[in-house]
Amino acid sequence: MNPDLAKEVFSQGLEYLRKNRIPEAANAFRRAFKMDSENPRHLSYYGLILALGEESVQDAINFCRGAIVRAAYEPEFYVNLSKVYTKAGQRKKALEVLVEGMNFDKNNTLLRLEMKRLGMRRRPAIFFLSRDHIVNKSLGRLTYQMKKINSSKKNH
Repeated sequence: MNPDLAKEVFSQGLEYLRKNRIPEAANAFRRAFKMDSENPRHLSYYGLILALGEESVQDAINFCRGAIVRAAYEPEFYVNLSKVYTKAGQRKKALEVLVEGMNFDKNNTLLRLEMKRLGMRRRPAIFFLSRDHIVNKSLGRLTYQMKKINSSKKNH
């Protein structure tokens, strides 16, 4: 195994991913993973690309979790796992993973941006009614507006 080659192939995968060229990124990450399967970064991105390529979501979760077990201090691994859960339609788990990552670094910009992108929502005003119920929607809008007014008063 040549670690420099694995690093180069992995970098290529990142570039393809940035350009949203999923099949090419999948090939690069798969090659990097095969060259160095113990590297947590390779595990995490291989898992992410499995989900984005709509292959096995459970395998994707397992790879991403494996990366976190090996390097729990890496915020990007939590973001990758969060994206896998989001792709699988498990928004709540995606947010939980980001909160888990914040246990290591609560001020991490990457984690905060991803949490903002997912849109952390407040609890419904009346918990026993669905979030989509007209009463909850109306109360939610009203309390949101009141909160905005109060925060603008504090800033002046």
